[in-house]
Amino acid sequence: MRSEVIFNERGQVQSRAFVAEDGTAAFVCPNCEMSRNVPVFSFRGNKHSINIRCRCQETFTIDLDFRKSHRKPTKLSGFYEITSGGGGRAVISDISREGLGFMVSGVHNVRVGQKILVNFALDDKHNTPLKKTAVVRSVDQNRIGCEFKRDQAFEKSLGFYLRT
Repeated sequence: MRSEVIFNERGQVQSRAFVAEDGTAAFVCPNCEMSRNVPVFSFRGNKHSINIRCRCQETFTIDLDFRKSHRKPTKLSGFYEITSGGGGRAVISDISREGLGFMVSGVHNVRVGQKILVNFALDDKHNTPLKKTAVVRSVDQNRIGCEFKRDQAFEKSLGFYLRT
């Protein structure tokens, strides 16, 4: 289990906790730094931010991340192609074994449920080229979230990249 502290666009501290397979998440109080594990599986699907009150009486908000694997932040140039037509340049902003997120510029016609092909190169020492078929799971203005097709063979180069 992991947790991390990030800053939101207003410069405020925002904590994120990754939920383990057993439905618990580890939290660290930003005031006293005490940690504890809390069952959070009941929040899956309806609430991803919860307020926590520590023993020191500090109250803070935690964003729960139910993903199976952590997404690595990146800034990789690439291209996307919608199988039904269209596409363009993309900047891969994060990647995991199960999917990726990318940014597009300008107007686009990407919709949830579409199948796409994403081409990009890792920024490893070999600049390993990857071509991944994915399904669009979220569209938030110019940020697109995708899940890789399950029948694709796992690529060792991506697995190694995610561990570095």
